[in-house]
Amino acid sequence: MQGKELLAAMDTLTHGVYVIGAHTEKGDNLMTAAWLCQVSARPPTVMVAVSKGHYTAELLQGGGRFSVSVLTPEQKDVALFCGRVSGREKNKLEGVKVEFLEGGLPFVKNAAAYLACELRDSFEVTDHVLFVGEVVFGRAFSQETLRYGRKAFS
Repeated sequence: MQGKELLAAMDTLTHGVYVIGAHTEKGDNLMTAAWLCQVSARPPTVMVAVSKGHYTAELLQGGGRFSVSVLTPEQKDVALFCGRVSGREKNKLEGVKVEFLEGGLPFVKNAAAYLACELRDSFEVTDHVLFVGEVVFGRAFSQETLRYGRKAFS
């Protein structure tokens, strides 16, 4: 019973829905993430948890930069695509409308906002890597953002 109770309690935590963008010599990728939070305002800093086995974790460890696209409620299909398709098997940038920041860093077109981050640190925690990025540029277009709920994304 503790397992179901624990899961129900964890499901009460609120999350936005984001797409993490990576650009390296090895390739580009987009990955859906809900486990992202701000960790500092001075300097503005965010942290995202990425499974160790994901292609994006590999790219972020070698890339030094990443983007965060904050999705709108109308972009649930983008979240599902970027979360269900492996970047090792398919170029996700061909299936999503993207724009690029200087230096080739991709972000989702028409997102509510985007952030460009310089990787400052990373930590392995259980089966994930926590990537800490200083936000060096950002732009907001809408205050309407997509929220994560396990039932809506199962």
